[in-house]
Amino acid sequence: MSEDEVQVNQESSEAALEDKRKRRKATRGSAPRPIPVNSLEDSIAIPQALKEYNGSNPWTPADLANVLEMGAKANKFYYLTASSRDYGLTSGTSRSGEIELTNLANDFLFAPSPTEEFESLQKAFFKIDLFKKVFDYYSGGDLPEMKYLGNTLQGTFGLDPEFHDEFYNLYNENLDYIGRFKKETKSDIRLVDQNKSEHLVVTGSPKSVDGDLKVAFVAMPFSEKTGKYPIGFYKEVMRNLVTPAGVQAGFKVETARKDGSDIIHSTIVNDLLDADLVIADLTDHNPNVLFELGVRMAHNKPVALIRAEGTGQIFDVDNLLRVYDYSPNLWPSTLEEDIPNLVKHIKATWENRDSNASYMKILRGKEI
Repeated sequence: MSEDEVQVNQESSEAALEDKRKRRKATRGSAPRPIPVNSLEDSIAIPQALKEYNGSNPWTPADLANVLEMGAKANKFYYLTASSRDYGLTSGTSRSGEIELTNLANDFLFAPSPTEEFESLQKAFFKIDLFKKVFDYYSGGDLPEMKYLGNTLQGTFGLDPEFHDEFYNLYNENLDYIGRFKKETKSDIRLVDQNKSEHLVVTGSPKSVDGDLKVAFVAMPFSEKTGKYPIGFYKEVMRNLVTPAGVQAGFKVETARKDGSDIIHSTIVNDLLDADLVIADLTDHNPNVLFELGVRMAHNKPVALIRAEGTGQIFDVDNLLRVYDYSPNLWPSTLEEDIPNLVKHIKATWENRDSNASYMKILRGKEI
């Protein structure tokens, strides 16, 4: 055997041993790993792929691996899906029949504000029990140098020294990533999450306005109940279409807090009537939205009507008043067209608020 052949065999053996060592370190026999293999930032690729390529629906590991350009049976793909599972973002791994999004992943993917986006990532980080314990132990501060951290990890939390360096790097990497979402946005829209009342949330406001700041209240379904649209659809509409358009039209955008309740509180009705303008989404013919629309129209106050393309008509409302149809795809290319068109629709509704073409005036055939 030549020297070159010996060297090749030796390198192959060393590579095989290194691979075996990594796999043993990752699995630790039958005992579960105390920490994920992948960072939170890397793991986000799994839920993002489900959202972008499969409409947030459950998917087979093979299809998911394909769009991520990874081998469906490769260890790398398994560890990535397992990490996403451990952070509470998805259920199932590459060894499951399907992989699907969790509520926590939807909270992140369809967050209506940077604050909620940040909070969902923090919850994912704390899904790892050891991360949460160490974070609380050091009161959220910086970790000490490894000499003292190692003593704590082993003595207090029972972490095998083999994982100490990996823990230190992954813990800090995750906190750095989460910290990026806490920074102020640099866009022209100041996204906020502030209570005006117990049941109200502000989703966006212009950085500067001429004169008094006008308020647009958005009447929109709380959740997707017809099965026509994926979970989180209305959060996406609110965040990526209605809020930017409302702010660009010069309004502070408010909506009812989506706390899982379908009850229309008196404060919501008051906010609905006090707002300068109401933007009502007729998609899915949601009963709450139709009730709120009726209340607003009965007081003869301006309403900008919108709906996803393909939504059926609602008695005479669609015939008498103009409705803006937006694309339910919500792709960057469709939003690029829909946002400026919706801005025009909102501005036109506001500018024509004193005309004789309001719904109640048309129905009654006289001045109100």
